[in-house]
Amino acid sequence: MSVEKFKEKVTEVVGSQWIFDDPVDRYPYARDIVTDGLKRYTEILPEFVVFPGSTEEIQKIVVCANEHKVPLYIIGAGSTLLVGSIPAKKGGVTLDFKRMDTVEIDEENLTVTVEPGVIALPLSGEFKKLFNEKGFPYRPYFGGGPGPSSHNATNILTGQNKLAGYKYSMGIYCINGVEMVLPDGTLLRTSSMADDGSVRCWAHGPGPDLAHLPFFANAAYGIVTKIVWQLFPIPHGYKSIWAYYNDFKTPLKAVREFMHREIGKGVSIIDLWTHSAYSSETVEESRILAKLAPKIFLGLSIEGTERTIAYQSKIAAQIIKESGGRIAPPELIEVYRGHEVNSTGWQQSNSPRILKHLGRTLAAGTYLAVNVYEEFSDRMEKILHDLSDEIDGYWNHPEPGFGEYAGGPQTYLCQYGHTNGAVEYIFAWDHRHQKNTQDMVRIATEIKKVPDAMGAGPLVLGRDGSIPKIMGTNYQLARNLKTLFDPENIMSPGIGFLD
Repeated sequence: MSVEKFKEKVTEVVGSQWIFDDPVDRYPYARDIVTDGLKRYTEILPEFVVFPGSTEEIQKIVVCANEHKVPLYIIGAGSTLLVGSIPAKKGGVTLDFKRMDTVEIDEENLTVTVEPGVIALPLSGEFKKLFNEKGFPYRPYFGGGPGPSSHNATNILTGQNKLAGYKYSMGIYCINGVEMVLPDGTLLRTSSMADDGSVRCWAHGPGPDLAHLPFFANAAYGIVTKIVWQLFPIPHGYKSIWAYYNDFKTPLKAVREFMHREIGKGVSIIDLWTHSAYSSETVEESRILAKLAPKIFLGLSIEGTERTIAYQSKIAAQIIKESGGRIAPPELIEVYRGHEVNSTGWQQSNSPRILKHLGRTLAAGTYLAVNVYEEFSDRMEKILHDLSDEIDGYWNHPEPGFGEYAGGPQTYLCQYGHTNGAVEYIFAWDHRHQKNTQDMVRIATEIKKVPDAMGAGPLVLGRDGSIPKIMGTNYQLARNLKTLFDPENIMSPGIGFLD
């Protein structure tokens, strides 16, 4: 492997102004929320960072990387929550796609084509501008995630926008086509991009539809350079409903009824401290909001015509009452800002400020059937109860009452008519002391055993040791495909496939 020779060739491709090798420039690419917070993975600096400007430049870079056997890692707009962007091996080079931010909107066929550096929030802004200036009543529904997320092969968004999520299924199912640079430099176009790219309105054929490959593998099969997303109608109106409950299990009855009767969308159950932190800028504001609220919130969004909203709101109120809940007053919906905007599907996720001022984390986010959420919660409670006497930093968090209230389950992403979704377990920690950080790693390790034992699907892809077990023989098949696509293992080694 010759990184220096590789660097010389890449410089000829992109120009010296788009290569950064100073340690200060490289350091941000070696860390993310997991390395910085839980210290779960070693921070490895890339040898240098490249900002390619086109698909053609990426093809040339990949060919050179194969020649010199240099590992390549990629990042879009700086959102690395999937642990798929930080280097897993030394001697690698990171590609940053911020220069590749072209957006092509096809108003007639209702699609939008984006390059990997396009960011979710500004893209939504372009559609808002179209709506305000031209009355164009459509927008993408590619999922939520943090506003800074972008559409690269480490993060084809999955619809995790709480109240906005899942009406049109997961974001990955809203893709009409993908353009991907394979590890040998070949350009692969799938679905409606398989021709010259002039017609992008179909989701199938001429196949194959390989959108799931880059999502699962975190760029282990290739680099996604373009994605075609479907557009969906902007709702005529929308409404959010929040209800109070005193425990986690009671509102689960309402959740199942909502789903079976196809009432609302993005049904969520969330603990008061998490909800308060979502909607606050400071610890003080979080504390005030938490004191105004009960232990658990149930939330859902309703959209459509006035008659649809009125009808579903009435049914939702009946279900909440029958399950023992109390509907929150309308003024509180405005207090918990962000959620009402999320419900329109404009991707206005308030995730960038989540919990940063309270120093807390989550573990064991997982996909499970709703009917086993109670079992999931019980198992988590037992683990924390058994560990609580041994781990001081959990209960003695410096924020008064935080340890008492900030540990608990929550669920979201419920889809119309289907009893599947995501459930998480949140717990508090004082991140200012190293010992407490080590304790939280221990808690996270113990809690992780629960979804693994229950056969759950992980929320995090990449570097998750449970994936081979969960996928069974499918993992070996995917690994064999990786060998065929990338025999030199230069694409994201150690991330999409741990071996």
